[in-house]
Amino acid sequence: MKLVAGVKLMRFQDRPVSRIDELHGDAHRRALRELRKNVEAGKFVALLGPRRVGKTSILRTFLNTYSYHYIYYDLSPYIGSMGVSYTSLTPAKINIDLKKLSGEAEINLGVLKFSVREVKGVEYENSLINLLREIDEKYERFLLIFDEAQVLGFIRGVNMLGVLQMIHNTMDHISVIMTGSMPGLLEKILSPSSQRAMFARYVERIEVKRWSKSEAREYLEDGFHELGICYEEYEIEEAIEELSTVPGFLALYGLERSGGKTHSEALKEAGEKAVLLWIQDLEAFFGIYKSESYLSVLSILAQSSLGYRWGEIMREMKRFEDINNSKLYRMLNNLIGAGMIEKRDKKYFIPERPLRKAILRFKRVL
Repeated sequence: MKLVAGVKLMRFQDRPVSRIDELHGDAHRRALRELRKNVEAGKFVALLGPRRVGKTSILRTFLNTYSYHYIYYDLSPYIGSMGVSYTSLTPAKINIDLKKLSGEAEINLGVLKFSVREVKGVEYENSLINLLREIDEKYERFLLIFDEAQVLGFIRGVNMLGVLQMIHNTMDHISVIMTGSMPGLLEKILSPSSQRAMFARYVERIEVKRWSKSEAREYLEDGFHELGICYEEYEIEEAIEELSTVPGFLALYGLERSGGKTHSEALKEAGEKAVLLWIQDLEAFFGIYKSESYLSVLSILAQSSLGYRWGEIMREMKRFEDINNSKLYRMLNNLIGAGMIEKRDKKYFIPERPLRKAILRFKRVL
């Protein structure tokens, strides 16, 4: 633990960080700078990467560091839902200078918070558009933020994709920030078949990746030193091997150690939590991609950390079903887009050990 400007900083936390001092890793700080640059340029920005790699930490640090006004929607509770009511579109945070708004705009803001009266979908959409139009006139730069923005494609009762298109075409002083742990799905949602180029043309992508091994090691070592925790070098290596350099999982391990648990106890506890979190994400994935074939592909890949070539996967899949090339390519691309697998050196593999364990444990009747 250390003091920065009189504030105690805990390196190990079970929630996203919100200070630059707490944001670990050169790549994460670089993503913060890229976010700032693109927002200042008035662009739409997407922070993309697997779950628990630090996208929300980057976003929260950005909002805490720079003095922007914004409306912030947290859609993460609805990941995997195929039909989400517009009533779920209640802003998690609002940072608006009410003195700048007209009485009508304040009423519209009340509608967004569902605090005026029973609101219909069309009323919500009109209120949001009218509020944003006034904001566009009165603010030099305003942010509309969607955490886990792929959920927008499943909102019922409000055409949020149409709202995004309108903002891009007519509101020069409003920037949109999105995060997405299923980048492939987000790209499909933002680029319907009639407008395939929309995502590439209108949205700046910032990839947020897992830490490198050296970054993961530094994170744990510095945290232990700050807290006065004694450790052996092999314990750091085992934690990194077991939790796969995922910031959120290493934070759980560090939190368990800071609570007085031994290395073995902390690693077992953090590893189990990591597996359970991935099982929840698998449930969300199969809530969207309702095909048992995906579980067959994942089960094959979970057998080895080294990965498999396309032909090897096809050969194994034919043991389960009569599958053609196009279907397998589509499934593999969707799994990559969902952050479940990666491809490197012509091999497909599951990049996290907790996910491999979760797949082998996963028991779901589709």
